[in-house]
Amino acid sequence: MSYTPPNTGNKIIIVGGGCFGLSTAYALSLKNMYDIYVYDRQEIPAPDAASCDINKIVRMDYANDTLYMHLTVEAFHMWHQWNKERAESNLSPVFHQSGVLLLSGKDQFSDFEKSCMKTIREAGYGHYITEYKSSQEIIEAFPQFKNAVENGFNTAYLNKAGGWCNSSEAVKHIYNKCVENGVHFILGQENGCLENLEYDPASPDTVVGIKTKDKKIHYADRVVLATGSWTAGLVEMHKQVVASGQQVIHFDAPPDAGLRKSWENLPVWCGDLSNTGYYGFPINADGRMKIGKHSSGYLNPRELDGVSVPRTQVTHTTDTVPIGALREFRQFLGKFLPETSALDVSCGRVCWYSDSIDGDFVISPHPDYKNLIVATGDSGHGLKFIPIIGFKIRDIIEGIDTQYSRAWKWRNMETQDTKLDGLRADALLQRLILDEPNNEAARMATIDEFKASRPRL
Repeated sequence: MSYTPPNTGNKIIIVGGGCFGLSTAYALSLKNMYDIYVYDRQEIPAPDAASCDINKIVRMDYANDTLYMHLTVEAFHMWHQWNKERAESNLSPVFHQSGVLLLSGKDQFSDFEKSCMKTIREAGYGHYITEYKSSQEIIEAFPQFKNAVENGFNTAYLNKAGGWCNSSEAVKHIYNKCVENGVHFILGQENGCLENLEYDPASPDTVVGIKTKDKKIHYADRVVLATGSWTAGLVEMHKQVVASGQQVIHFDAPPDAGLRKSWENLPVWCGDLSNTGYYGFPINADGRMKIGKHSSGYLNPRELDGVSVPRTQVTHTTDTVPIGALREFRQFLGKFLPETSALDVSCGRVCWYSDSIDGDFVISPHPDYKNLIVATGDSGHGLKFIPIIGFKIRDIIEGIDTQYSRAWKWRNMETQDTKLDGLRADALLQRLILDEPNNEAARMATIDEFKASRPRL
């Protein structure tokens, strides 16, 4: 299907007010050439979007994927600029340069971490890297990880350029920039919620707009689906992306003031991530510490066609995380941060990725339809790029050939070719069905099960 870029004055509808959608709307608005509308079923930031979270990692450590490394370096400049903008408005920073500490086990770095350091140094950014030569050096730099080091996580390097972002605040920040630039927002369960794409009756493969839940048709010259993990359930994606649920838990700040201060000063950490999947953050301003697992995740297939679709706390208010995942968190943290064993888990949720078939984004004109662009396939690593990704998507919308348009084009890969990124704990696909009947490990944990085990008299 051939693609024609939009003309000056054209109307562009973007469905989805998350990371990709808002960043695209902002980049387009800077050209003052288009009439831009963003539709979302919820107020921004949408509470069940992957982008709505207390924090996300901002890292440039991508092993041999230099495309994303360089894109992160570009994004760093924008993150610092956003912090300046917020300081001028007496707002808290959205980017916190805490550093990213990658810990490995078995007295050696994993292949992923070796590749990261090699690639970063060869690109001229070696000054960002502090490589620790012994277990004692790690403990001296980060005494908070003394137990982890003694339990085998005894090899590490720190990337000083990285850190974490307050992702919900980052979404609000770019949303406000869009509003200032005249982007139109249509939000709500009826008038902002996509029911289906609208096609030209005389040419069924031509998209002419969208229909919302209130049955109104909204015409446009181009439609951009930036609907994250919902995308595969909205349009035929030929199995190039799948919605996978990843588990996240929080701890509230411990009552021990010394421990709280220690955790406030943590870097972002990765606990032998390519083997275990676990990563975590310092305590944030609200006193919460988030820990997550980056793995192949869970599926939630719908009865209609078996396509995995997000199941979130918006529609399933009592959902938490699968009990099997909770038990694995406790087992890992018992070795890595054993202080958490005495703490209740304060909350947990399943965060939904749009996992692409090969870990790269899928941002491209749709091959089956005219005037339709998909911007999806975040694969769990999109939010760090929110200040910059929209400019790359804008190039794709405008038909400009770049290294990004070539890397993110529609790929027509077969399911058997699926591979996950180098940081996944289980590179072989082992996805379970969320809350699957007769599978005890897949059921949702109860609030009582979030409580720490306490000795009984």
